[in-house]
Amino acid sequence: MTIAQVLSAVQLGLLYGILAVGLYIPFRILDIADMSVQGTFTMGMIIAAVFSYDRMPFLGIIVAILGGAICGVITGILHTKFNIPSILSGILTMTAIYTVNLIIASGKANISLIGKDTIYTIADKMIGNDQITKTIVTLLIVVLMTTLISVFFHTRTGLTIRATGDNAAMVRHTSINTDNMKMIGLGLGNAMAALSGALISQYNLFADVNSGTGILVVALAAIIIGETLFRRNGVTLGLISTVVGSIIYRFIIAIALKFDVLPSYALNLISTIIVIIALMVPAIKETRDRQAKKRLHLELANKYLNNNNNVLTTTDKSISDKKNISDKENISEKENMSDKKNMSDKKNISDQLLDKKSGGKNE
Repeated sequence: MTIAQVLSAVQLGLLYGILAVGLYIPFRILDIADMSVQGTFTMGMIIAAVFSYDRMPFLGIIVAILGGAICGVITGILHTKFNIPSILSGILTMTAIYTVNLIIASGKANISLIGKDTIYTIADKMIGNDQITKTIVTLLIVVLMTTLISVFFHTRTGLTIRATGDNAAMVRHTSINTDNMKMIGLGLGNAMAALSGALISQYNLFADVNSGTGILVVALAAIIIGETLFRRNGVTLGLISTVVGSIIYRFIIAIALKFDVLPSYALNLISTIIVIIALMVPAIKETRDRQAKKRLHLELANKYLNNNNNVLTTTDKSISDKKNISDKENISEKENMSDKKNMSDKKNISDQLLDKKSGGKNE
């Protein structure tokens, strides 16, 4: 791979890392399967493209974030206030967003930003190198957003959202409105997804209403790869591992395309295979660990049984020795008693003979 290809993989990994973070919040923190992320990602692309087309790229990013947050809150309302299952709420919102995107784009299916100002072209005027500009700008945005989200989830509200995801019933018993916490979490996650879409549209100088197809698999792959490598140890490490997982995923895609493992139109299939493999690795590790523990338990059980057998053998031998000694003592006592009895009988006989002799003399 050339330096340009490596930088491109890093840049795309960071950009899609923001999307993965957006999915990580409802998926891992709130324990909600949020399908609306796919729709808000595309919405972010369209909104940013429309504003960038009118030479307002920074305002476009801000509006895209707000639009994504509103869609996330709508998903939360459908789920919490109307008791619609979370996955169905996300699908309904995602389906509605498709039409909203077409309305925002004035009925156009795609928007080209070639020759228009974006945050990258504006920054490139100061730096003068396109690849370095894209890498630095994207890295700064990812670091900033990851830090802000990590800090937020260590505040009182953030901790309450985390507690809601862990045990909503317990949080409700403390008189906290868990519905509001879920809506805030879903709004934040979809805002991050919209930010990712907005940056990618300005990065590619292109936006399409169908760009979100299969994007959930990409985000899920980043989360799973990150967790496979770093495990789930807290929110901060979870966010960082998700971004790192996204970068690794882009490198895998780049290598697969470079060596023609599969054609370029098979990206969704490649993504699916990567997710399956990433999900299989923890299961295989768990199975191996379980088998190792089983073997260890069997070894300990056998060792314990052998020790018990040795103890029983030693005990039986000791009891047998004691019994032999006891038998010998009994025999010795019986012999002594027999000797004493014989001596007593002899003495009695002797006394009787003496008495007879003394009686004869007296006569």
